[in-house]
Amino acid sequence: MIDTRGDMLNLAGADYVIVGGGSAGCVVASRLSEDPSVSVVLIEAGGEADSFLVRMPAGMSRLIGNARYDWKYPSEADPSIAGRRFIWSGGKLLGGGSSINGQVYIRGSRADFDHWANAGCTGWSFDECLPYFVRAEDFAGGASRFHGRGGPLAVSRQRDPHPLSQAFLAACAAQGLPTLDDYCGGDQSGAFLSLATQRDGWRCSTAHGYLASARRRANLTVLTNCVAERIVFDGKRASGVELRRGGERLRVNARREVIVSAGAMGSPALLMRSGVGPAAQLQRLGIAVVADRAQVGQNLQEHVGVGLNKFVNVPTYNSQMAPWQIAGHFANYLLRKRGPMATPAVQAMACARTQPGLDEPDVQLHFLPLSYDITPDVQCAALAEMPRQPTAMITANVCHPFSRGSVRLQGPDASALPLVSHQLLGDTRDADTLVGACKLIERIFAAPPMRRFVSGDRTPAPRPASDADWAHYVREHANVCYHPVGTCRMGGDDDAVLDPTLSVRGVSGLRVVDASVMPRLLSANTNAAAVMIGERGSDFIRGRTPARAAILEVQ
Repeated sequence: MIDTRGDMLNLAGADYVIVGGGSAGCVVASRLSEDPSVSVVLIEAGGEADSFLVRMPAGMSRLIGNARYDWKYPSEADPSIAGRRFIWSGGKLLGGGSSINGQVYIRGSRADFDHWANAGCTGWSFDECLPYFVRAEDFAGGASRFHGRGGPLAVSRQRDPHPLSQAFLAACAAQGLPTLDDYCGGDQSGAFLSLATQRDGWRCSTAHGYLASARRRANLTVLTNCVAERIVFDGKRASGVELRRGGERLRVNARREVIVSAGAMGSPALLMRSGVGPAAQLQRLGIAVVADRAQVGQNLQEHVGVGLNKFVNVPTYNSQMAPWQIAGHFANYLLRKRGPMATPAVQAMACARTQPGLDEPDVQLHFLPLSYDITPDVQCAALAEMPRQPTAMITANVCHPFSRGSVRLQGPDASALPLVSHQLLGDTRDADTLVGACKLIERIFAAPPMRRFVSGDRTPAPRPASDADWAHYVREHANVCYHPVGTCRMGGDDDAVLDPTLSVRGVSGLRVVDASVMPRLLSANTNAAAVMIGERGSDFIRGRTPARAAILEVQ
């Protein structure tokens, strides 16, 4: 299988070479390898997703910020949030973000996808994307118009939510936010218990849902612990990938296409290292330009969020951290798959308007039966300090932030991680929205269903007295929500990195299929949509038209 030429080992070629075994990459590898007449190679920089910490839902707290599982992309200091820095996480193992995230399953609203279509992404409206959400899903509640049964990705209701989650829903209802039994049909305006990407109390990442069974196929090769250095071009055609595995340099040739699924930071970085990107930047780094694409690495969007927490008069997860309590939770999980170790941290959510007259919700609220502290030295929210007293937290993020950032190379070699530059509150409209969100959260905590559990203010304390004080609090405590998108945006305009079939403009034989293709950030968490993009991208690659694919799924 290996041919030695000089210092490069050439692996036998494949029809399709996929870089990145994450949320979308595993989907693409699985779907393409369904055709026994083609060969597929999947390249993943990280390792396997079979650790107990990865499979157990509560293990995420030990995964994010852990260099074994997380890329930990560095960022510049952000002057819009008091000069703080954040680690921008990305899953560094099979399954990618779906192997380290909080397992919340939410698709986004009808308006989100219709906005994509209206902005030039032909074929990406909600109704055209819905069949791919349905095809992906194995919903424990059964098949329906909006849910699939028998798909690779397990989706279920929470097994053991904290009782305060119901109080949150009731408090939202008291503030005019209806309780939604199902929020997956395009309308998210209201409050709801979140669905989880779990099966029988275990995390269901795309590594387990899609890739595990596909790896039995003879036409699929999975290479782990292999870092892609650059895409090889013959003229303007992508013809393979050069990578490193330990001290070895390898090359995998692609007879048909190279598919990049390395995420919102990794995908633009790989394109730029390969000569596809802003020409002036690449030339300064000594990288030969294959295609001058100024938008590669631009348009970075992230949900900027802020949280408020209160002391409560009932036990919550952070007040049950004594060794004997942790042992009890662990036993409950092992024996019954219930308790705090089986449930997502974000157990209930709401999509709300901070002011009347808005066409759609402008903030997403997250309820957690625990709390943590964002202080100036906290660069990763998952590693923030948790109090030991009973507390509950509601966080809010801006649905469609106006602020933008970028990803750029620090050097031409893959050993130098790309650098994130973003002013999360660089646009004052986003800060204003979060001020409105904080005041809405205070009203929810003060509503009778929640007020009877609240015993005092914690963060902020004392409560800000003016909008200016709230704005100061927002800038001191704002944080990222782990939903970066947009750095290889698709669109109908010539400046877009990709066309609506996810092909890279200016070259051939090259596509990007992951969350980086989103032209505008969704109004909710992004993982379910990343899986859908993997499904949709696979059909584009296989030559199945969206209309034909939709017909096949209905039959």
